Amino acid sequence: MLSKENIDNLIKKADELNITVTLPTHRKGEEVQQNPIRFKNLISETEKKLNTQGVKPERVDSLLKRPRQLMDDLNFWNYTDEALAMYINDDTFEMYKLPYKVDERVYVNNHFLITPVLPMISLDGTYNILAVSQKNLRLLKCTRKTVEEVTPDDIFTNIEDFIEETPESHLQFHTRADNMDAMFFGHGGNEEDKRLVVEKYLRGVEESVTKQLKQVNEPLILAGTDEITTIYRSLNKYNRLLENTVPGYPGNKKEKELQEAGWHIIREHFLKDMYKAIDQFKDQSESKISNNLTQIVESTVMGKTDTLFIAKDEVSWGMYDEEEHTVHYSNSNNGDQNELLNWAALKALEKGSKVFVLPKHEMPHASTIAALFRF
Repeated sequence: MLSKENIDNLIKKADELNITVTLPTHRKGEEVQQNPIRFKNLISETEKKLNTQGVKPERVDSLLKRPRQLMDDLNFWNYTDEALAMYINDDTFEMYKLPYKVDERVYVNNHFLITPVLPMISLDGTYNILAVSQKNLRLLKCTRKTVEEVTPDDIFTNIEDFIEETPESHLQFHTRADNMDAMFFGHGGNEEDKRLVVEKYLRGVEESVTKQLKQVNEPLILAGTDEITTIYRSLNKYNRLLENTVPGYPGNKKEKELQEAGWHIIREHFLKDMYKAIDQFKDQSESKISNNLTQIVESTVMGKTDTLFIAKDEVSWGMYDEEEHTVHYSNSNNGDQNELLNWAALKALEKGSKVFVLPKHEMPHASTIAALFRF
């Protein structure tokens, strides 16, 4: 999962020539075949931009070597998400699969275009829910609006199947009528016997889930009763397991219900500052807030901005004149322009401000940009 630390490192890696390529991708169906074709067109557009700027052919070839290698990598294109963001310079090649759509774009400048990935640290990041039950165990990959089952293929999702494969346990299986977690009964077995079987079952689950999640480094939330989640937590080796859980027996809960409950935990855990700042817009005086881009850019450069909000998928072209301390706007990118919303975000992060990207209808005052000032 993309974190603020990843974005900070990306900003630091920028040099005098940086390339950002963003592409919405298809995950399923025949449209998947269009992904590499459209990507190839964007790389051709990148090459033209570099040639127009007078970049030497050998440097162009060096910069675009790894992106070109991806064009024919069918294995890569068969496992995409909703979008792709790629960052390239002489010493950097970073690529992120995003769980939300972005616009097709090639951006060549003395900085990277980070606004396409900023939603990953606000509202559109990915998290996982492990519904831990002895029947219908599931791993769900979620965003604020979506949910998809991604249970590893090599684990038992029903403990009855696990017991059938481990006859050495000599235990009988019985499900309580109230659909709570299953109980185990052996030859005069006691509670310790039952717990050992549950632990053995969950140990296999934990190993596969942790192996899968370490590849994406996304937060994990447990859903289940106190008894079984406590056991799982004692076995857990994944460092992004959150403390809060979705309580109650999850076996009969719908995926959407689990996803929504998990979102409330994510919101409180990661986004408390963002929602607090949004609420402050209702109470602050006009001198402490603004949705004027010129004022926000000038204030951000001065270190005045505490929290910056930017509307997702919006753009504004122009330049900041450091000598005159003012903003000059343009109707389009003529090759010399900055994307000002992105530029403001870069400056805000540089000055220690908090930056969030939201859908426009969720922005304070439904504006394109908004800021809370420190003073």
